[in-house]
This record gives sequence, C-alpha cells and structure tokens, in this order.
Amino acid sequence: MLGPLASKADPIADLRSLSVFKDADLGKMAGGDVLAAKGRGMSFARGLAVETAYVVRAPVKTTLALQSRWNPVSHPELKVYAQGDISGRGSPGEFQGLASVRSNSSVKAFVDATLKLPGDASKLQLSSAEVKLFSPGGSSEGAMPASVVTFWSKVLAGRAQSFASGGLGGQAPYDTSGSALRADQEVAQLIRESGNVRSNFSSLISSTPIGGGRGSSPTSQTWQMFDADGIAAVSLSASYGKPVGDGYQSADLLYYASGGVYAVLTFYQMWPVKVDNQDATLVWRIDMTSAAEIGGLRGVERLGSGAAMMREIQKSVKAFLRDNARS
Repeated sequence: MLGPLASKADPIADLRSLSVFKDADLGKMAGGDVLAAKGRGMSFARGLAVETAYVVRAPVKTTLALQSRWNPVSHPELKVYAQGDISGRGSPGEFQGLASVRSNSSVKAFVDATLKLPGDASKLQLSSAEVKLFSPGGSSEGAMPASVVTFWSKVLAGRAQSFASGGLGGQAPYDTSGSALRADQEVAQLIRESGNVRSNFSSLISSTPIGGGRGSSPTSQTWQMFDADGIAAVSLSASYGKPVGDGYQSADLLYYASGGVYAVLTFYQMWPVKVDNQDATLVWRIDMTSAAEIGGLRGVERLGSGAAMMREIQKSVKAFLRDNARS
C-alpha cells in the first residue's frame, strides 16, 4: 500500500492508486465534476464507506480555511438546521443556538421525542444517566421549548467535556438503542476495515483520539442539528489535521449523535495542483459511517443506502464548491 508521501510529484496518480477512482481525470474535476463511489466493502454490518474526489480552485491553505469556516445551514436542501462552534471543553451556554432553530416536522419530532423522557427514550441515543437529566416545564414557546434546550445543552456539554478529558473512551454508551453501544468501538471497527484509508492516514489516526487515545487537541469542534430520516438529531464533532509533504491531511470525527448514526469519520487528503496555471487543491474525501439502519440492510437495499449516501455527500460538496467558487 502506498503511504501519504508516495508520490509528491503526481497527485492524480496518488489519487488513482489510493482511491476507488482508478480513471480519475483532473481536467474534468477542475471543470466541476465531483466523483463519488461506494468505498471498499466492509464485513462490519453497521459500516458503510463512500469516497469522493474533487478540485477546489484555491491553494491548499486557503481550502483548509474555507472548509473550516463553511456553514451548510444556508442550504435548505442539506437539511442542516443549526451549527455552532465549541470552544475549550464545552459548556451549556455554547448550545443556546438550539433555541433559535426554526420549526419543521423533523424538529417537532425531535422535540416530541425529548418531551417523552424519562419514560420513553426509544427514539433517542442517550445513556441511562442522561435520560434522568430531563426536567419538564418552563416556557413552551418557539420551536424548541426551554426544557428541551436546557436538557440538550446539558447533554451536549457533558459529552463534549467527557471527550475533552477522556477521548472516545470517555463517551458514555448509547443505552437507549436496544443494546449498549459505544462510539469508541464503532470507530475502531470502521478503522479496522478501512484498508488504504487506515494506512494512508495512519499518522493522523495514531496521534488523535481517532486511534483510541486522548491524542492531540482538535483544530476545531462543532455541534450540529440535522435531519435524520424525519427526526432531527444533534451531534458533536472534533476536527484534526496536519501538513503532509506539500499537502495536508485532516479528519472530522463525529463522536456523538442523538440519532441517525452512531459515529462518522471523514478523512480528507489534499494535494496541491495547478489548474489554468493557478494554484488549486485536489481533494480525496472518505466518509465512513456506522448506523443502526445500515446494519439491517442486505443486498439491493444496502446498495440503495450506499447510493443515497453518495448523493447526499455529493450534494454537500457541490454546495461547498458553489459557495467558494472564484469570481
């Protein structure tokens, strides 16, 4: 297997060698094509990988900055309802943006599921201790009642603080999903079966909580509220990165979600390239997801799930490219 420094002189050859895109065409990607394909198969039933490749018409350093600042909330088709930064270890006050989320059927379903706590937690991924934190009452105005905002602010802050002090291993299990599931075990399974991804990003994996330890401090941390099959979910993510040769590697680790997925890993390999004699960035992106829904699919249904995930990631990448196109 090729390592990250295998060929600094020919990024497109590296992409073809490392990825599923054996016939990738730099010219077509420079023209706006976003390649997308299902990643290599996994024996891990809940795991699914999707690879994408595209060109950002900006230098690597600028691409990194654009990526870190990008907010998908302005694109309704992506169904991301809120996003915010987390500073330091996380505190309940950093999640007050939940109070301004607009009402829709997905958000309403999330609120309704929360208001059933502590008696019925079947539609939410929480620990047994977290379920007991909910206290009904207070203002019921707006899309998110005060009791719901307060509860999820406590849960998210607690999860962020546990991650800061103990990494993935510090995350409480999802006790309400039928059987106790742990994010660290889900991530380990995804990494174990990731093939070229594991070898190409080995240094980044081993030096961060992705590899199982506490690791280095994240370059950024974010929370989101997004649609997960008709019911909104909240999530926490940490991002890591490091220069590699004349390019860059980064990874986003979604280590908590209240529904939809158990864990998501997104890796980015960025190579500097020239497009129309200007500096640009060739990006190889790999999304690896662990979700209950995937585990129950077989044959054609599993293929359909992979295709749907590809379309959603492509849609997100194209929105990012439109927002950051050079004038």
